[in-house]
Amino acid sequence: MAGTLKIAARPSPLSRAQVQEVLPHIQAQCPGQTIEFIWLETPGDRDRTTPLSDPSVPDDFFTRDLDQILLDGGADLAVHSAKDLPRRLRTGLSVAAITPCLDPRDAVVLRPGLTGGDDVCVVGSSTPRRDGAVRACWPNAIPKPIRGNIEQRLEQLDRGDFDAVVVAACALKRLGLEHRIHCYLSGDAAPLQGHLALVVRSRDRTLWESLRRLDFRRTLPEELLPDVTRPTEVRPDTILVTGTHPEHFRDRLGAVAAWPMIRLKARPLNERCAALNDLLPTCDAVVFASAFAAETFAHAWAHWAGARTARPAWLAVGPATADRLERLGLPPDHMVHDFSGIAGLAKSLPSGAVRRCLYPCSSRAPVDERRALLKSQGVELVPTVFYDTLDHSPGPLPSVPFRGVLFTSPSTVQSYFRFYPTDRLQSRRWIAIGPSTHAALRAHGIIGELLDEPS
Repeated sequence: MAGTLKIAARPSPLSRAQVQEVLPHIQAQCPGQTIEFIWLETPGDRDRTTPLSDPSVPDDFFTRDLDQILLDGGADLAVHSAKDLPRRLRTGLSVAAITPCLDPRDAVVLRPGLTGGDDVCVVGSSTPRRDGAVRACWPNAIPKPIRGNIEQRLEQLDRGDFDAVVVAACALKRLGLEHRIHCYLSGDAAPLQGHLALVVRSRDRTLWESLRRLDFRRTLPEELLPDVTRPTEVRPDTILVTGTHPEHFRDRLGAVAAWPMIRLKARPLNERCAALNDLLPTCDAVVFASAFAAETFAHAWAHWAGARTARPAWLAVGPATADRLERLGLPPDHMVHDFSGIAGLAKSLPSGAVRRCLYPCSSRAPVDERRALLKSQGVELVPTVFYDTLDHSPGPLPSVPFRGVLFTSPSTVQSYFRFYPTDRLQSRRWIAIGPSTHAALRAHGIIGELLDEPS
């Protein structure tokens, strides 16, 4: 591959460091190319006063000029912080790769001379997510908006405008400023923080195919191995969560513990890619009913040649699924914010928004029921099995008392009572996510409750 490869990026020191980080990998995939750099400011570089939480800030705030120079042919490739990508790229552009993450965490930097604790009163923060994490760490601190590149934010801190600032740990590491980190904020940072994104024109097939080998999604795990809570961590007020991601239910249920009753294993990659090739071109949307469905799809998507030009809508059922899609670079266009399942999606989809919807699902998904639900809204559901759901026993139930059990799917109900058939006689709080799971509980003689119903 000969010729000149024109790489566009923002002119900040951090952006230049990001380009230098990924450049050897780009050159390895594009041997023989002469590299030319183009440094362009974006609206986010020119406007350094509007808080990023302001609703008027567009989602291409940090990509617009780079997008345009690609479309105009003035550059071949743009390098971005992946978290800055707009939710939908402009027509004619494609993400060739999202690189592996350097460090996803948010870091706290203190003003020189401070040690933390009660010294921290005013904290520079740029997003509501960070504001919440700051309040959790320092309840009496006041988060205030801060703008500017990393060096400018540290300058504001050092001159006394703030007692602390929150910035991405990966940014400090890329700039050689890791020594300024005082601590890391707890909780999840912004989706795709720490990753870089390589964007090209959709029609540049050769370049897209060369760079996509750098995509972290090509190496996603193909099996979800259960993580079991130790019985010593179970208390009398604990709810056992039989599916994955128990942390997503903590705000709603209080004390929760992982007690997975299923094991998930992806179907072979070539089988999933064949399904995308055969079915996705005739669908205008993809619906995801679980986080693992999102992972098995994203893994196949990163290997599928059709991803260069396909632009379906992404539909997420439930907050855990939506969060996983965000972190896989497939931000949902529509989501069900509660735990009402496919039934909630059927009710919330705008009329006529979707006609034919691909459904990468489990081998045990109640596809007939879900087909009927969406057909009533004029949507044809096209199920295709992307992973197998297998029964799993975490071992004997905790010997200490526990409050109840949360079932995340009909499969978890079947597996739980297969391994613990007499537990249905206990006086517990039996909780179901979605109508199909609730129906599975009733089939075992348990009335139970839907998570979104008052307890």
